[in-house]
Amino acid sequence: MKRGSAAMPLTNDLRSAWEQFMAKGMAPPGTIRKEVLASWRRCRASGLDPHTQILTAAFSETEKARILKDNAGLISTARPFLKGIFELIRDLHGVCFLTDYDGFILDVMGMGLSWEYCQLKNAVIGSSLHERYAGTNSLAIALHDDKPFQLMPGEQYLEIHHLATCASAPIHSDAGKIIGGLMVAAPAGTQKKLPHLLCTVTTVTQAIENHICLKKHSYSSVTSTLINEAMGGMSTGIILLDDQHRISNINPVAERITGYTLAEAVGRDLRDLFLHEEIISALEQTRELNEEELILQEFEGMPRCIVSIKPILDQDSGFIGNVLHLREVKDIKKVVGKMAGSQCRYTFSDILGKSPQIKKVINLARTIAVSPSTVLIYGESGTGKEMLAQAIHNASDRAQGPFFALNCAAIPHDLIESELFGYEAGTFTGAIKGGRCGKLELSEGGTLFLDEVNGMSLAMQAKLLRVLEEKEFLRLGGSRYIPLDARIIVATNKDLLEEVGAGTFRGDLYYRLNVLELKIPPLRERSGDIELLARLFIQTVSRALDRHIRGITPDALEFLKSRPWRGNVRELKNWIERAVNLAPGPLLTREDFPAEPDMAGKKGPQCALASPHMTASLPQMEQQAILRALEESRGNVSEACRRLGISRTTLYRKVKKY
Repeated sequence: MKRGSAAMPLTNDLRSAWEQFMAKGMAPPGTIRKEVLASWRRCRASGLDPHTQILTAAFSETEKARILKDNAGLISTARPFLKGIFELIRDLHGVCFLTDYDGFILDVMGMGLSWEYCQLKNAVIGSSLHERYAGTNSLAIALHDDKPFQLMPGEQYLEIHHLATCASAPIHSDAGKIIGGLMVAAPAGTQKKLPHLLCTVTTVTQAIENHICLKKHSYSSVTSTLINEAMGGMSTGIILLDDQHRISNINPVAERITGYTLAEAVGRDLRDLFLHEEIISALEQTRELNEEELILQEFEGMPRCIVSIKPILDQDSGFIGNVLHLREVKDIKKVVGKMAGSQCRYTFSDILGKSPQIKKVINLARTIAVSPSTVLIYGESGTGKEMLAQAIHNASDRAQGPFFALNCAAIPHDLIESELFGYEAGTFTGAIKGGRCGKLELSEGGTLFLDEVNGMSLAMQAKLLRVLEEKEFLRLGGSRYIPLDARIIVATNKDLLEEVGAGTFRGDLYYRLNVLELKIPPLRERSGDIELLARLFIQTVSRALDRHIRGITPDALEFLKSRPWRGNVRELKNWIERAVNLAPGPLLTREDFPAEPDMAGKKGPQCALASPHMTASLPQMEQQAILRALEESRGNVSEACRRLGISRTTLYRKVKKY
């Protein structure tokens, strides 16, 4: 590789020299490096406007696709090296470019203001850094003169680039032919922060050249026998295609998925077998298809698959075919559900309590766990409904399956349907490409827990009823029914019969859900458990916060036992956590807890604020009431407003105030 040109130090005359050249085509002797001056002359001769604001390179989509296809080998080889040099300049807001021999941009990596600037000026994949479009830049000179080169701020032909520096080097084949180039562009000042930038770029291009040479000389073909053995042992479907998209091989799993045997498939054009638009488009454009969920054919019995297509290149980076990967959704759904589902960590041994009320609930829940029937759990906010649902799941024959929880009151009515049922590709604007599985589908083989089921709209309740009755459902925008294979556990903090009477809950759904019923008693009805829970929370919270709290004083414990605990176990734990944070000594005392009167029998925050026994100020009490309402409603603004008896606007105003 030729030696690179040393960067010329900036002088006060550089700007005036550039202006003089743009006006007259001449620059004062000795002010401009010869390589730069020669490039300026080529740009001027081509008629390029030095004041243009955007790269004017215009390639048709067909041209872009062809160039990217022809350079697929260079792109895949250079990308790891591109990532490495980008990490070096990340904090300097630099941008890395990989181009072909003519300056066509094959790959770009960047971030920050410099990257945004490149996008604005059309310095993106599919554009070009050739002199006829981008004017004088280090890459254009490196490719023209076949040597590494660094350009300093002000030496560029286009005025819009004067505040940048860039360093480039050409990339050669093992025969010495230029096949591409690498350029790093960064804001002015980078040359001082990273003085060896040109050396770094040159070293990286040499590494890319060595890798290309190594791949070519180590390439060897695999025999047909080895290919067949390898394909036969795979658990996913594999179809090999030649450069005309004809099937050359197909493994047993793919035979089962597609319904075509090896004898029936070999030699046939894949596009004649599977008419899916996404597959055909990927093949004809020679592009990758990554983990797309598709139905191969629209007829009964054809499974839903995860499809990937990967182009195959020879040792000269020429396209020779594709490999198609097929995985049935039903085979991976349980694995995905298990990984994506909630961490179902609670068992019956985690539910602590010595009171007869809670023991009765636990014993009944253990019996219910072995049944596949729907379970309805009643309980006030904070009593541990999801904890009990997890314990039931972990004690059932579905314990190895996924567990998903969905709070029906916390999701807007227009979104809960897609959360439950999922949707097909293109169902609505903003939908994830390829569609999305819903919670019913992901819960296959496991349990779906619907908390605050009374928060569903009547229309959604009707759809849930149909799913429970028919044991099947449709994705939004779909036409194929998916069988339901998930146990449903629902929970509510309302009396559903009262909701039925008020017309806010469907009676038919209530009777369908109320097969097996569990009622978790509120904490105020099992005060004997407060001491047990308080001491447990002191241990766990102290350990988590690295505090050395050993216990609680008798008067503090009596105070906790006397409270109504409208937020139940959750509220008790929050009080303990707050006290552990603030306690000055090794024991929690009465002074470590809020000076709050007994709220039993009083209605709403207005009564609390009006109490003459409060030692805190009115704003403090109001703030505590708002925090408590939001805590007890688990962040549900509508429920918090209902508890407080104020409008949403008032609540937002007071939240902002405090």
